[in-house]
Amino acid sequence: MARILFVGGGSIGHIAPSVAVAHALKRIAPDTRVLFVCGPREEEKQFLSAEGWEPHILHAPRFSCSFPLRFPRVYLQAHRLLKELKPDGIFSKGGYISVPLCLAAHRRRIPIVLHESDVVNGYANRLVARWAHHVCLGFPMATRGDARRTFTGNPLRPAVTQGSTEEGLRLAKFTNRSRPVLLVMGGSQGSLALNRYVAEHAAELLSVFDILHVTGQGKTGIEPKPDGYWPTPFAQKEMPHLYATADIALSRAGMNTITELAANKIPTVLMPLRGVAHDHQEKNARAIETMGGCIVVEESDADAQLFSILTHLWDNLPRRRALIESSRHLWVPDAAVQIAHIIMESLA
Repeated sequence: MARILFVGGGSIGHIAPSVAVAHALKRIAPDTRVLFVCGPREEEKQFLSAEGWEPHILHAPRFSCSFPLRFPRVYLQAHRLLKELKPDGIFSKGGYISVPLCLAAHRRRIPIVLHESDVVNGYANRLVARWAHHVCLGFPMATRGDARRTFTGNPLRPAVTQGSTEEGLRLAKFTNRSRPVLLVMGGSQGSLALNRYVAEHAAELLSVFDILHVTGQGKTGIEPKPDGYWPTPFAQKEMPHLYATADIALSRAGMNTITELAANKIPTVLMPLRGVAHDHQEKNARAIETMGGCIVVEESDADAQLFSILTHLWDNLPRRRALIESSRHLWVPDAAVQIAHIIMESLA
C-alpha cells in the first residue's frame, strides 16, 4: 500500500487542488494512504477537515530576513515528520510550507511531484522544481521539450461544477431574478481593495446587480446589509452554488479561482493583486486577457472604470459568450486524474 504525502499551504489556493488530486488518487488506487501536511492557518485545517482529511502541521518560515535563521529548525522537524509518516511519494502544491519538507524528502530520495498553477513560478516552486521527479503545469505553456514537465491543467474538486442555482438563490435570499447576479471574490483570504470598492460604490452596483460577496475572514463589505446583497467571509460547501447563481464575476487573479470561474462558464473581470510572489496575479491576468478569456482592470483604475466595465459586459451578450469560449481551455476536466497517474508512475 503506497503512502502519499500532500504538502502545500499559505492559502486555500494551495489546499483545494491537493484535495482534488487526493480524491482522484483514491479513486484510481483505493488502497493508497493519503496524508496531508499544511501550515498552521486555521482556515487550511478547517478546509481539510471538512473534506475528510486531518492534516499534520509544519510551522515553516515565510521567505523573509529571518528565513535563514529559522529554516534549520523546521528542516529538522520535516525530517522527523518524514521518518514518522514514511511516505513513498510527495505531492507538492507549493507555498513556503513545501520547501523544508521537499528538501528533506529529496535528501531521503523520496520522489516528488510538483504542481504549478500560475503562469510564473513562485520562490518555493522554483526551488522544489529542482528536486522534483515531475512538474505538472496548470497553465497551457510550452514545456520546451522537457520530459519532466507536463501540462495537466489545474485540478478542481468535482463538486465545484455541480452547484445549484436554486440553492444559491435560497442561500442569498434573492427572490427577484429580474436582475443579474454579480459574484465578487478576493480569493480565500478576501481582498480589502475589492471590499472597499463594493462598499464605496454600493448604490450604483445595486442599481444594476444583486451581489454575492465573499469578503474574507475578518473583512467586511457593505454595512448595514442592504437588499440584494449577500456577504459571507468564506465559502466552501456553498461555493458551487454561488458559482451556479452568478451571471458575471469580479475577482482577484489567483489561478485556482480563475480555473473555477472558467469551469463554471462565468464571464469574469479580474483585478490582480500587484507586487506579491513575482507579481503572479498580474501575469496570470494578462496571459488570460491575451487569450481573450477575461477583462483586466488595475486597482488604481477601479474607481474610474470598473462600474462601466461591469455594466457594459452585462449589456453585451456576444462579449460574455466570447469570454466564456476563450477561457474554457483553462479548465481540463481530468486534470486531477492525470496528476494522480503521474504520482503513481513516480513510485515505479
